[in-house]
Amino acid sequence: MDLLAQMATFVRIVEGGSLSAAARRLRLSTPAISRQLRALEEELGATLVLRTTRQLTVTEVGRAYYERCVQILREVEEAQAGARRRDAVEGRLVVAASVTFGGLRVAPTLPALFAAHPRLRVDLRLEDRLTDLVGDGIDVAIRATTLLPSASDALIAVPLVTVPRVAVAAPSYLRRRGEPKEPAALARHDALVQVYGSGAPATRWRFSRPPREETVPVREVLACNVLAVLRDAAVAGLGVALLPDWLVAAELASGQLRAILPQWSTTGASVAALYRVELRGTPRVRAFVEHLRRALA
Repeated sequence: MDLLAQMATFVRIVEGGSLSAAARRLRLSTPAISRQLRALEEELGATLVLRTTRQLTVTEVGRAYYERCVQILREVEEAQAGARRRDAVEGRLVVAASVTFGGLRVAPTLPALFAAHPRLRVDLRLEDRLTDLVGDGIDVAIRATTLLPSASDALIAVPLVTVPRVAVAAPSYLRRRGEPKEPAALARHDALVQVYGSGAPATRWRFSRPPREETVPVREVLACNVLAVLRDAAVAGLGVALLPDWLVAAELASGQLRAILPQWSTTGASVAALYRVELRGTPRVRAFVEHLRRALA
């Protein structure tokens, strides 16, 4: 068995979390995947994963080998693409985004991307955590936050769009608790707050109406890292939420939610594409980032 093929199979096993998931992805049988893994471990003389009937655990050696495999396979793919045509937009692009933003804003743009670049393949990973671009083998991470991380020497951050946010609550909640007329009144209300990648809930909301600016500490009754959960909780009347306008547009139009403090503006969430500096100029990265910037605008 070709060593590169075995390495690719091992990467699929780790990323899928099981032999059966890798088998489905590669359209092979589970026994065939098991044989490839066994042959690779025998070739290396090391145990890469520990298998039981219920779970698969990657060993420390396996984790280190996985990271090297990801790097080697990407370099092989880039070498092949470069030999064909240096500016060709093709190959596999691993993209990480949050569940809500990635599912509702990034995924719908992919048909147009594939129409423009039919040889491009996208592995879209939706997770509400801060991914490690190197350790997780991510090419581009899409991150939305009120505080965009500054790019280090190892990362490049390309701003994509700034998303306005709006404070919302259900009519049933407002009838029960009253509608706040000033930002300071929110301190007496139940708040539905976002949890960022650091794990800290956003319990200080900023409002502005020139020349005034106010920062209000809110009391959370529900904190969650998935924005759609906060939206649904607001619709159910659990409290006040500060959410991207695109996420609640339908609920505002239908009357399920009402915008509160409409005379005040809030800090928008910056959305950016982050990628490693060594991928600068890579055709598939450049094409994806430019496509997404146009689509989101």
